[in-house]
Amino acid sequence: MFNKKIIAAVLAVSGMFINMAANAQAYVGATVGQARWNADCNGTTNCKTNDTSFNILGGYNFNANWGIEASYYSLGKIKANFTNVVTYGNVGNITGEMKATGIDLAGVYRTQFNNNWGMFAKLGIARTKGEGTIFLNNTGILADSKNSTNVMAGLGVTYAFTPNFAVRAEIDSRKADFTYTSGNITNFNIGVQAAF
Repeated sequence: MFNKKIIAAVLAVSGMFINMAANAQAYVGATVGQARWNADCNGTTNCKTNDTSFNILGGYNFNANWGIEASYYSLGKIKANFTNVVTYGNVGNITGEMKATGIDLAGVYRTQFNNNWGMFAKLGIARTKGEGTIFLNNTGILADSKNSTNVMAGLGVTYAFTPNFAVRAEIDSRKADFTYTSGNITNFNIGVQAAF
């Protein structure tokens, strides 16, 4: 009787692993879009708070609903200009630039509406390198960088042309820290993913 229970338990666990393996699927992808930085432009003569962004990603679906995804991202560069600023006794133009790149790792929940349309939500951590540079009359006078780890979250949709190829569109948000400031960055992007 004891052996029957062990055999039944082994078969049940084996069935779970076989089912997980049947639903498991790895994928890779890339997206491009626009990052919008929550930056204060007060006192500037010209201020750019968005730029082209891109993601290179890879993921693994444990089953039809749950998975994990990692990506390398670039959130572009923003700039601000200040004119007629007195610096070191001279009057000149100052330009400030900030850019952010990094990696993230997130848990993913997916749901399919039909054979083509699906939706996903992501929640995880992002390790971001924020770099800032200040130029006086087009000459760099100060440059610094700071690494930070913050929460990231995203929401997106997919449209599958085949079981292994889909387009995806998503919006995600993360915080980037710099030496003297920090800011939230919202990233809108669209791209493709291929499963294997």
